[in-house]
Amino acid sequence: MVDIIGHQDTIREVYHLDAGPEDYGAMLAELARHGVPAVPHIVLGLHFGRLLSEWRALEIIAAHPLKLLVLVLLMPLSGTPMAAVAPPPLEQVGEFFRLARRRLPAIPIMLGCARPMGSYKQAVDRLAIDAGFNGIAYPAQDIVEYAREKRLRPEFHNTLLEG
Repeated sequence: MVDIIGHQDTIREVYHLDAGPEDYGAMLAELARHGVPAVPHIVLGLHFGRLLSEWRALEIIAAHPLKLLVLVLLMPLSGTPMAAVAPPPLEQVGEFFRLARRRLPAIPIMLGCARPMGSYKQAVDRLAIDAGFNGIAYPAQDIVEYAREKRLRPEFHNTLLEG
């Protein structure tokens, strides 16, 4: 499991690394060469709440074999430089979710556990269902019923990588 970042500014300003998006692609290629299953993560809003590198990260990921894709959202944490950063607008999140599903139609896509709580989490979880995601880690309280309303049959698993 590894975050994939598609913009030089985000890599430098947020992760403080001297690397580029091409390094993430090379890492995925190296993992594949050695038969290591790749479970990349994209953090939506990683660039101080803005979507900046996510589309390029999706393209990097799409060029490599992977077991599944996990999408998460920036969670502003107190005591950090991003404590007051707002998560990305829901409209942009939904747009990215739909694009990811269209771009990777045969790859399972999961909504990971990292996302802001409350009504934002409920809205994001609904967007994941509407986009056709394969799973949601720690779903919001009303999401199972929402999935059933959409004629889905939710299943519960103790771990992402069972079987």
